[in-house]
Amino acid sequence: MKLRKSLIALAALPLFVVSCDKQELPYDLEGVVHTFAISVDKVTSADLLLGAGTTDGDYKVALSVPEYMGNYTEYFKEAELLCVYTPASGDTVYSAVAVSGIKELPCEVTIDMATLCQDLGIASPTIGDKMQFAANVIHKDGTLVPGWTPEMGFNFMNTTFTDINYATYTAAAPLDVALYEALDGKTIKFTEAVGDPSYETSYGALVTLLSEAEVEAAGVVKAGFTAADYIGLKLTYNWYGYGFNLEYCIYINKKDYSVSAPDQVVGTSDWDWSGYGEEGYFEFYSFSGELDTQNNVLNMVYSGWWTITKSTNFPQYVGAGLSFSPDAYKVEFEIEL
Repeated sequence: MKLRKSLIALAALPLFVVSCDKQELPYDLEGVVHTFAISVDKVTSADLLLGAGTTDGDYKVALSVPEYMGNYTEYFKEAELLCVYTPASGDTVYSAVAVSGIKELPCEVTIDMATLCQDLGIASPTIGDKMQFAANVIHKDGTLVPGWTPEMGFNFMNTTFTDINYATYTAAAPLDVALYEALDGKTIKFTEAVGDPSYETSYGALVTLLSEAEVEAAGVVKAGFTAADYIGLKLTYNWYGYGFNLEYCIYINKKDYSVSAPDQVVGTSDWDWSGYGEEGYFEFYSFSGELDTQNNVLNMVYSGWWTITKSTNFPQYVGAGLSFSPDAYKVEFEIEL
């Protein structure tokens, strides 16, 4: 059957019917097709990172229809899962249908990575590659509403129906090849005091990839896992602009995507705080964090402590310290500075 691409109008949105009987619309409705959006999300129980140099793995995405889409079953025939592949070079973007004949929504679909790579013309993903999965919608009359095209980009990416109806919607689910390992030596966006208008600020954090031996020595490996199951990242940044760089190590479990950071000394300083001490060291403790795998953002909270090691004016304060209350931080792995 020949599929026809058409202009798109969301059937669920009531915006076009307001006062339409009283004034002319500023555009021609001929050729506009009522359709609906399909949200594509990662399945966190499956593999969330593509393997470099291999097509092995358990890759799945979940397809669902946001609220307020109306009775789309009147015209819906089936959906396709479209893969949009961006190689590490970024020179050319390719696409291929990963799964076809999807007739029931919501659902989870499994991606055959070996077949998909063959269709894309590659042997396997490599470091720095990215695959994004969107949904094509096929109507009963053969109309194809694409989830992505080179000219348009991802369909419904800037849609407003989520704001109007408080619906949850994701235009495309990304799977990256070793994104975090590929950041070694790069500077990414780091935001501190998130949500505090008086102190929130963003700047760069240098990423250093830790070895398996360093991961093992950190004591973060949980029962049932090995050091190879973790990505250790050292973030170097100028904490609150005090003028010296701190080195904070975090550990991402590649299997369950939990994030941990043990209590640790993150740096020394010659910071003279109100004359109480000329030298000391910083510790961060009580870490909690959650990795947003959909957007590759790490949200975390931790507390700080500065211990005085030298004080000319108040030697009695050596060994004492200054406490920093918990603050919220955000690391945006995909934004390089």
